[in-house]
Amino acid sequence: MREIVTKIAKAAASHAGLMLAGEPGSGRGLVARAIHGCAHASSAPLVALDCRVLLPAEAERILFGAPPDRGAAGGTNGVPRGGSGPEIVYAGSLLHAARGGTMVFRNIDELPARVQARLATLFRDREFKTRSSGGAQLFSVRAVAIVDPEFRTLVDDGRVRPDLYRRFAEFQIQLPSLRERREDIPALAQQFISRACEALGVEEKSLDASAQTVLTALPWHGNVKEMKDLLESLVQAAPETTITLRSLLDHVTLDAPNGLHPTLGVSLREARQRFEREYIAAVVAQHHGRIPDAAKSLGIQRTNLYRKLRALRLAHADEASSGTRGL
Repeated sequence: MREIVTKIAKAAASHAGLMLAGEPGSGRGLVARAIHGCAHASSAPLVALDCRVLLPAEAERILFGAPPDRGAAGGTNGVPRGGSGPEIVYAGSLLHAARGGTMVFRNIDELPARVQARLATLFRDREFKTRSSGGAQLFSVRAVAIVDPEFRTLVDDGRVRPDLYRRFAEFQIQLPSLRERREDIPALAQQFISRACEALGVEEKSLDASAQTVLTALPWHGNVKEMKDLLESLVQAAPETTITLRSLLDHVTLDAPNGLHPTLGVSLREARQRFEREYIAAVVAQHHGRIPDAAKSLGIQRTNLYRKLRALRLAHADEASSGTRGL
């Protein structure tokens, strides 16, 4: 995450198009807001659009706008077709509203090809007109796309135009899943708990050691958002200031996709081995690869822990430690 923070600072200092890739819930929207906040004054607009909610026939009008007299304009829905000159962006459109700030797109593959082409031209040339007979103006909008890790396949499949992809991919940040940064979970968890306590006006609460370790071992397919929602529920439900393992397990559905054992139908031996692997990996990550400390926390001898690491095909402690520092 230190590397991510460094990239955020570099992205904020640049006007290049930005692509934030990661799993849902990994904090892509939070990073987009952080970069916008670092790069612009508080009054600068931040316009976010989920293209999936747009009807294809309305996408162009909502993004680029339409002239006051729609019947007099050519093209679909009263929006003039782009020519060789600057794109026309009318007042009242989302792109016009984003001037001087940031425009964040989700699910850009849902946009019609024609709209994608106009966006690619607009962000390439960085100039626009407000009417067909007007002069060109600077289009000072930072383009940000929030995408899934496999987004490149949408380009290869023809669902996203390559020229639009290039406009967003000038600067890229890949956000790791929560499963890839388990050593951050205890600190993140306490932060979410503290915020929830403050919002509810209750005394500060915390996780006990066992609850914290199991929390670290969960698969977190929903990433940070999933953990935040769970902890907010725990803060409301737990009567004491210490949230115990029992309270945690009361709020985790073991047969759900986000539970301790996300895949049913395996043998008890396989399920036990899977949990043991995740649990040991979480404890080792929690102690930053320090095997003596991890073994003490697990209640086993150091040599037994090394043996289990080999048997479960987990990285050697030194390898795991060096790997987590790079996240």
